[in-house]
Amino acid sequence: MTTPARPNRLGLPIAIAALSTLLTAAPLTLAQPAAETLAAPAITVSDHDIARYRQHLYTLSNPFFEGRRPGTRGNDLAADYLEHWFKSLGLLPIFPEKTTAADGAEVLTPRASYRQAFPYGRDIAVEHAALTITPDAGEPVSLTRGRDFEVLGISGTGSARGEVVFAGYAINGGPHGFTSFPPRSADALKGKIALVMRFEPIDDNGRSRFTGNAWSNAAALSAKFRTLADRGAAAIILTSPPGADDPRINDLETTAATTRIARQLDIPVVMMTMDAADALVRAADTGENGPATLMDLRKIADEGAALVALPGVTVDLAAAVGRPERTTENVAALLPGKGGLADQYIVVGAHFDHVGDGSLGGSRSSEPGAIHYGADDNASGAAGLLLAAEQLTSLYASLPDDADARSIIFIGFNAEEIGLVGSRYYVQNSPIDAPATYAMVNMDMIGRLRDNRLEVHGTGTAEGFEEFLRPIFAASGLEIGPQPGGRGPSDHASFYAAGVPVLHLFTGLHEEYHTPRDVADLINIEGGAHVASLAARITFALATRQEPLVFRSTDRARADAGDPHAGQEPGSGLGGVRVRFGISPGSYSDGEPGVLVGEVFPGTSAADAGVQKGDRLMTWNGEEIPDVQGWMTFLRKANPGDVVDITVLRGGQTIPLKVTLKGRDQGAR
Repeated sequence: MTTPARPNRLGLPIAIAALSTLLTAAPLTLAQPAAETLAAPAITVSDHDIARYRQHLYTLSNPFFEGRRPGTRGNDLAADYLEHWFKSLGLLPIFPEKTTAADGAEVLTPRASYRQAFPYGRDIAVEHAALTITPDAGEPVSLTRGRDFEVLGISGTGSARGEVVFAGYAINGGPHGFTSFPPRSADALKGKIALVMRFEPIDDNGRSRFTGNAWSNAAALSAKFRTLADRGAAAIILTSPPGADDPRINDLETTAATTRIARQLDIPVVMMTMDAADALVRAADTGENGPATLMDLRKIADEGAALVALPGVTVDLAAAVGRPERTTENVAALLPGKGGLADQYIVVGAHFDHVGDGSLGGSRSSEPGAIHYGADDNASGAAGLLLAAEQLTSLYASLPDDADARSIIFIGFNAEEIGLVGSRYYVQNSPIDAPATYAMVNMDMIGRLRDNRLEVHGTGTAEGFEEFLRPIFAASGLEIGPQPGGRGPSDHASFYAAGVPVLHLFTGLHEEYHTPRDVADLINIEGGAHVASLAARITFALATRQEPLVFRSTDRARADAGDPHAGQEPGSGLGGVRVRFGISPGSYSDGEPGVLVGEVFPGTSAADAGVQKGDRLMTWNGEEIPDVQGWMTFLRKANPGDVVDITVLRGGQTIPLKVTLKGRDQGAR
């Protein structure tokens, strides 16, 4: 059903035309004292607004929605929820819909769907897996996937049969000259199945011999696997070292959680439980004085420089791994405009996805498997989107027939948490011509209003924007901190990059951000409804403003003003970084190793070196780049003037490049 028009609850008088005149007056400049005397009607929220916001917020952050990670049932349910409310408000679909006619022809119907499907990386699918241990004097024993072993996400498709060689911790060069490989052993693993332990040499307390406590970088799985593959291993079996003081020793890693630890290999890679690995060792014939248990092998590995053959037993290992493309959907709807402005558009957006159970990245806590509810990030913004849509629908129903008002697109973006993927796709594949997009208003994390303080970013992205917004901010009753920059770690950055003026409403970070403790009970419900109402007021003022809105880049102005964060990559978290590489990642968690280049900025280190949009950064001075976070580790260690050897994957070819790193104060980005 269509929700009937209600009395407006933005504190607006019924004389909409008079208000429109007030809010659409030509932008005031600082030289006009009258700017301080003009006042918009106060923005208030009703009990209905607060109740509606609470309903949306608690629904979207309910455990039934599983943390709303793209590709999950919970994310699909959240998309259904948004579409339901868009339809209930009488809003119209904006995306084309593909159907198949009776003759098999594909029919494309414009503006028939609320959904926009898009790819966001590749999944990992184990299509076949088998592991059998056969002693020379015994019957074959087939292990069970998920109980005894698991295929790791970096595994290639293939099979191997033969003898197992224990390679210790497969550390090629650790602290104090430690190595797992004896001299002249380069060919010892060729064609063999390598058994390797995770972590690093262990002391009597089960902790690292290198540090006396936590594992060092020498324990990285990516380096172990690459070393074994480079030495010609036909397959790799990972297991945990018995006695290690680490709760993970009793668990198998999952396929999904290990897709990004290194570049996908060409050989099968599995993890075996300690019990299964111990049975394998016991089945071998290592002689009277040879190692008889997995613990015996661990003690040898702790001392280093020893490869141990396990004769008398044959292992058959096979894995078939597929990489199907992942797809998910944005959800959007149209509120048609009126009169001479109807063919121009305001976009009001908020992302509705979150990080699910945190196992695929994005979690700030060490609790993979626990639902990350994402109440503030970003059920709060999605609830605000729906409330603003309801308020603006009511306002538009009250406009006189001869009014001029821009059309409004309300859009729930998906896959924001893995790199603004949904908003970037929308901008590049919008059903609306780019010049027709007048402005974009974004809500992300608006649920933790404290001390009545709100940040509004993007106030410098259009000429006269701050002056235009000043009376609306004053009417909000909030203490608003205007931020001129249009970039940042949310979906407005995709529109800003396309030359669209943007505003981003944000109530600030907190300790619960990206943890399972970002729950609905911590949300300031009335505050969230108030921020959403401010977004609706701003949108209405923009929609009825007669003058054009001229885009203004804030990158150069911020850099000239000495802002060290000017033009930084969205969501990059550049604390402690002294260099500016000059790209925007195309995804932050697309299931592939390396960093996809979404944008290259002119005059930067990356541009000078020949990095191109669509490249994937793969290595940094010979070390593999696992993902964006791993890449940031390299950046934090770098200094201006450093020359770095990188490789990029471009069109299936690996291309080496030399990058001379510039300081963060050089160039736009």
